[in-house]
Amino acid sequence: MSNAPGLIAELKRRKVVRVAVVYVATAFAVLQAADIMLPRMGVPDWGMNLIVALIVLGFPIALVLGWALELTPDGLKRTEAMPSETADPNMPALLGKRTVFASALLVVLGLGIGAGWFLRPVSDPGAASAEALAEESAAQLARERSIAVLPFADMSPDSDKAYFADGISEEILNVLVRIPGLQVAGRTSSFAYRGQDQDLREIGNALDVSHILEGSVRRSGTRLRITAQLIRSADGFHIWSETYDREIADIFDIQDDIAGAVADELATSLGLDTGAVSVARTSDLAAYESFLHARQLYRDRGQANLELAAAMLTETLARDPEYGPGWTLLAGVYGVMHAYRQGAPELRVRWNALSVETARRAITINPADAQAHAFLGSALAHNWNWIEGLEMLDRAVALAPNDPDVLDTAAQILRKVGYGAEALELSEHAVALDPQAAIYRNTFANVLASQGRFEESDAQFRAAIDIDPGLRFPYENLMWSLARAGDMAGTQSALTALLDRGHPAPGDEDLIERFMAARSLADVQSLAAESWWFIRILYSLLASDMEYHLSLPWFEAAGDLSRSSEDYYPFWQAFRGEIFADARWKDRVRRGGLVDLWRARGFPPQCRPRGAEDFECD
Repeated sequence: MSNAPGLIAELKRRKVVRVAVVYVATAFAVLQAADIMLPRMGVPDWGMNLIVALIVLGFPIALVLGWALELTPDGLKRTEAMPSETADPNMPALLGKRTVFASALLVVLGLGIGAGWFLRPVSDPGAASAEALAEESAAQLARERSIAVLPFADMSPDSDKAYFADGISEEILNVLVRIPGLQVAGRTSSFAYRGQDQDLREIGNALDVSHILEGSVRRSGTRLRITAQLIRSADGFHIWSETYDREIADIFDIQDDIAGAVADELATSLGLDTGAVSVARTSDLAAYESFLHARQLYRDRGQANLELAAAMLTETLARDPEYGPGWTLLAGVYGVMHAYRQGAPELRVRWNALSVETARRAITINPADAQAHAFLGSALAHNWNWIEGLEMLDRAVALAPNDPDVLDTAAQILRKVGYGAEALELSEHAVALDPQAAIYRNTFANVLASQGRFEESDAQFRAAIDIDPGLRFPYENLMWSLARAGDMAGTQSALTALLDRGHPAPGDEDLIERFMAARSLADVQSLAAESWWFIRILYSLLASDMEYHLSLPWFEAAGDLSRSSEDYYPFWQAFRGEIFADARWKDRVRRGGLVDLWRARGFPPQCRPRGAEDFECD
């Protein structure tokens, strides 16, 4: 350490520090200039690597030369040694052995670094850069070729035609979504901006689209005025706008005109090939209006709404029996009826049978109807016909790989029968397509739980509740998840939130208040003795008692083929691992027909056959 001050002084005297500073500054300027000029000159990526390698290699050489030489008016000369009276006896000689050795070491180090930089696999960064640029370019192109259709405002005198205005918006959306290469924001996410006085640029940014279609509908008697405008969301520029004053009988022509005009504008500016895009329609205006009203009721859900929707669709199809979308929607109504109307198990079986019948009718009319295939697949699965049901769901996804409704329906059934990895892919895609749809997040959360990703699952349940506090399922599923984790206070809180929203208790209504007052597992256990199923299951989860769970009458009843398979879910996330080796669990899987499905469609990754009859799961 005693040589340090002397060495620093000698470095300064020989201007080595100045050489280093000047070298670094010059190198920085050269690199900046090269970064700008080389691409314009068509020099490949290795050209920049070569310059960097030479600069790195030259640095130790410059330091050695700065030590040994100095620039004088007479040219370069060797730097004179420090006068003897001031020289440090420990200071290395000008070009002594130590100096030469140190210089050689610096040069070798520089050569090594430079060679390593230059000889590193050039293809990797180039390929990675090219791949990153390609991905960025594709993402940018996808965003440029994107649009959101906002719900048209109802400007009718009595403001009572919102369903009609929504129907027009949705029909236009259904045309645009069929244009290859055009990304259309999900209906739920777009319609979430209904009636909001928000800057369209902010909406475009939130929905990640480059274009927005908005408009209004004014209906008075038989007259109809529809305005529509296509807006570039980046700057709010109006690309196209039009007003249609027509008779109500011209509604179908108006919808086609608007969708066609928007498609033409997008095709011109974005290079899209819109082709001949059309949707199935009825020529009966009364049947069409009844269909629009029923579709809004179906989306609003609730027992009364669904029963009215079924009645209105029956009227629609009586007027036009060949209107395929009417049959599809009726299949959907029957498919969800059980979730909103309490009744005997026989009712569920009947509703599923009606869903199968009406979906088959829709497919007969239009074999390319993806939604009808999805409804049919779901209904068949709930009637224990897993093999044909999953065939229909696979067909639905193939027909409409970007329809979030189809993806969500398929994911729900795939999860139920053990195909968790497939379900996760479809569900995640559905959420990406329509992130403001709470039901898609609920399905996504259930699939995550089936994969053992419980923290992520609970976060998605909470996100679904934030999006739609009126949706029942996320509360129930979060309650089950918290019970599985042994969180009694959290379970009680989730159940309280469910009841506070006006939803009925899942069961044991006479025991709910006592469960809420329970403060220990012993309290819950005593309640479970009085329960038929709900409190019993909660107790088995809270106590993590698999034996108690498998001995429940509910466990046996859920595999009863005389009922709908709606409640049949053997891959319950509780007791993961150990339950799969239990003979009672395997018997339940066999009775449910899953082994036959797996042998026909392929075993899920966590399960495998053992001989001709047996199987095992991890």
